[in-house]
Amino acid sequence: MGPETPADSQSHAQRSIATIEGIGPRRAAEFAALGVHTLGDLLEYFPRNYQFERREQPIGRLVPGAIQIARGQIVAVDYLPARPRPRFEATLDDGTGKLALVWFHGAYLRRLLHPGQVIRVQGKVQFIRNIPRMVQPRWEPIDPEAPLVGQDRLRAVYPATAKLSSLFIGQTIDAHLEALLDTVQEWFPPDLLARRSLMPRRQALRAIHQPRTWEEAAAARRRLVYDELMLLQLGLGIGNRLRTARATAPAMRIDRLLDQRIRRRFPFVLTAAQEKAIREICADIRSPRPMSRLLQGDVGSGKTVVALYAMLVAVANRLQAAILAPTEVLAEQHYLTLGSLLKDSAVRIELYSSRGGRQGRRALQRDLAEGKVHIAIGTQALIQQDIEFANLGLVVVDEQHKLGVRQRAVLKSKGLAPHYLVMTATPIPRTLALSYFADFDVSVIDQLPPGRQPIRTRWLPSAQAEEAWTFVRQQVAAGRQAYVVVPQIEENGLEDVKSLKSEYERLLGGPLAGLRLAMLHGQMPAEEKGRLMLAFRGHEFDVLVATTVIEVGIDVPNATAIVIENAERFGLSQLHQLRGRVGRGTEPSHCILVGDAPTDEARQRLTAMVRCNDGFEIAEMDLKLRGPGDFFGVRQHGLPQMKLADITRELELLQQAREDAVELLSADPMLSEQANRPLRQALVARFGASLPLAQVG
Repeated sequence: MGPETPADSQSHAQRSIATIEGIGPRRAAEFAALGVHTLGDLLEYFPRNYQFERREQPIGRLVPGAIQIARGQIVAVDYLPARPRPRFEATLDDGTGKLALVWFHGAYLRRLLHPGQVIRVQGKVQFIRNIPRMVQPRWEPIDPEAPLVGQDRLRAVYPATAKLSSLFIGQTIDAHLEALLDTVQEWFPPDLLARRSLMPRRQALRAIHQPRTWEEAAAARRRLVYDELMLLQLGLGIGNRLRTARATAPAMRIDRLLDQRIRRRFPFVLTAAQEKAIREICADIRSPRPMSRLLQGDVGSGKTVVALYAMLVAVANRLQAAILAPTEVLAEQHYLTLGSLLKDSAVRIELYSSRGGRQGRRALQRDLAEGKVHIAIGTQALIQQDIEFANLGLVVVDEQHKLGVRQRAVLKSKGLAPHYLVMTATPIPRTLALSYFADFDVSVIDQLPPGRQPIRTRWLPSAQAEEAWTFVRQQVAAGRQAYVVVPQIEENGLEDVKSLKSEYERLLGGPLAGLRLAMLHGQMPAEEKGRLMLAFRGHEFDVLVATTVIEVGIDVPNATAIVIENAERFGLSQLHQLRGRVGRGTEPSHCILVGDAPTDEARQRLTAMVRCNDGFEIAEMDLKLRGPGDFFGVRQHGLPQMKLADITRELELLQQAREDAVELLSADPMLSEQANRPLRQALVARFGASLPLAQVG
């Protein structure tokens, strides 16, 4: 037989886990549940931690906390059938001390272990009243003269299942590690590895599974985290290049006369932050390169006005603009707001929703296709296959994390390449801006309009809720309005959470009796929600009792108080969004959180809300508490999940990877050079079908 070729070793990595000796269909299914389908997957199934194992020691030299090996003669056994955890106990003696052994549900051991036997045991040692003890140790009978075994080493601990132990996973990896390491190719040149103090990839993959020291394990993890972050940056970078190279957006003309005409529509002076964002957007849309800009600003900072400026520039250039909102309620709110600002103008705005008859919707769609509608407002239904635009130049996406990004592909399939402006009131933490949103340029509105005052936040335990209702009555007596937010609509009998309907009735007949109350939730027909919102804004009601449907959209300057019940049930960013429903006018506003904190995390969230009004700081805290998987719906971005990297804690390495990716792509934009082939293959393998999505932009 000749030597193994690279193709042979690659095929070894692609070999199905089910074909390995000792892994039957049942274990293969367990591995598949962990995302391990091939031997290559097994190589990248990384430990979650390590345990220090010591070589065999006399019982008298055992230490607490480590996995250790000892031997001795069984001097006592006992079985305690106590429910719910019956246990078998044994005591070993080797002349230097005694060791207590416990096996839960160990009735079968009554037939196997007896006084007088010599056995060797391995397990984690704890000391109870100065006596060493092992729980659920591995054991084997031995000859009293058998040589000592084991060595001092770190043993990898893998994420496991009830039917697939960490020990078995580790043994499977160890059995195939050498052959798999032969398939590993280096991705980066020696000068980059030296500059970033990174160990070679093959060495890192060995050390992550079989480290000799804690320091080596940390160095291996650092290298493999860098690899993940680098692939992410390269994937985004290549996707961005493909998008901008192939697509040509309409270049718009903007002059002083047009600027003055647009500004006359705004009944207020723009803030310096709004002016800066407008300059950045105008620079983008003057170019045929499609804009991909994220406009982030805290609740109430005036993002909609900035977006309207850009839309009016598009209309003046004989182009159409569209706003995509996450819900019909928010689409209706945009329709009302823009309709008010553009009253008596020649700009035609239309709302595309599920309301209205089929004939009316068809007529609106026909007008859109003929270019008679200048600004179209709707949800993702607005860019379905059967809706056509005459000349779409700008798409404004509101709260992208509630909408997703795949809808862009529909527009691209129609031959449209508009400019994109994504608005969000959930500020993007720096680590996410550098990673999942690295393909966006970012504009930040970090000023509130003049006259807006910070919102004062208080946290009351449930037992003191009466104080909240007294405060609401005081605000209403002063001519103001208030919101009450409740987590659920129906009582489910499973959790002690306020139901919207029962709480509305309780408040109406009790703490807020005599006030004008209304109830709003997402399951209401869109027309009814719209009527209620307008009625509340027109001060036909004093208090709006609602679910989180009010999280985005309703703008009522006279509302100065919001009470959030069961506040511990909400995420930090969501609490901040809800708080932003007040503080829209010039009067002082208040947020009262009512709830108890059963966990440390809940207490941290509620304390942070009281202490901090800054949305950017709130976002950083929320990312640390929840992790990137949930924050901002990043899974919708179409990017692969990280195996090792935690981008909430990898800012320095993330910045290094971004710098290196930019440098690499500037020298070899599509990674087509021979030296970069392994990296390109890894990129395709990791991103799979996600990379074409990055092309969509």
